[in-house]
Amino acid sequence: MCYPARSGDEVMAKTALIILNYNDADTTESLIRLVKDYSALDHIVVVDNQSTNDSYERLKKHASDKIDVLLAEANKGYATGNNFGAFYALEHYAPDYLLIANPDVEFSEKVVERLVETLERYEKGAVAAPIVNQGYNIWSLPDYWGIIEALFLVWFNLDKRNQKKRLIAKGGVQPVGVVEGSFFCVKADVFRQIGGLDERTFLYCEENILAKKVDNIGMQVLALADERYDHFHSRSIRKHYRSKAKAFHNFYPSFELYLKEYLHIGPVAHGFYRFCFGLAYLERILYDVVMKLKEMFVK
Repeated sequence: MCYPARSGDEVMAKTALIILNYNDADTTESLIRLVKDYSALDHIVVVDNQSTNDSYERLKKHASDKIDVLLAEANKGYATGNNFGAFYALEHYAPDYLLIANPDVEFSEKVVERLVETLERYEKGAVAAPIVNQGYNIWSLPDYWGIIEALFLVWFNLDKRNQKKRLIAKGGVQPVGVVEGSFFCVKADVFRQIGGLDERTFLYCEENILAKKVDNIGMQVLALADERYDHFHSRSIRKHYRSKAKAFHNFYPSFELYLKEYLHIGPVAHGFYRFCFGLAYLERILYDVVMKLKEMFVK
């Protein structure tokens, strides 16, 4: 399969890439330089999420006919920031496909072409993503017990590891539960239909909610098992959240929203979730202690 070459005689699918920056202009500029000349990307919308440094001033210098640089009114998290850029692109450029990328990813133009081609070919496909080289970016769409398991590092990572192994072994395009929010492509009409990302989240669980919304309208999330991208360990997030325990605070409201609004759990199930969250928080405190000790001994 090959994405057709652009020509003046064909009506080609239009694309817009959304990049959300927070206090990480170096990384965002690196991604802009990588993708700005990709002909498979018609427009690039960079959103600065009210950085507390000079990021916006630096990023504005990259504005061009192809690249728009926007400043969010406030830092309300991943979902609100990306929605701001996505709906701006929909209003001003009417793309057929939206690509959402963290600043700390790298992907080839071929991957963009394959994502668009796949969603063009699969009528039921709403969201598509390649396989990440570092770690894991695909997991099962969680039910209640899936959320409980996801609270714990070991269980969640085992599921993601097994998913990745199965996908790569089988190859091709496969329906999956959830793809990570670091890099994915979504049909613009579907994104608009489901109201975009749920802005009641700040960080975490946005992907689960997006996949659940897609599933609710009878559409699918797809993985391109033969395509790859790089995600360099969440640099942007780690600059702000330097420990697993600190970052984990943002899990609670987001997962609770998913459980109550999308899975409609009752009070008993909610109480057990709170208990498990406490245990998982202790797990992350222990993880942070072990990592600090490891750093001390390495030095």
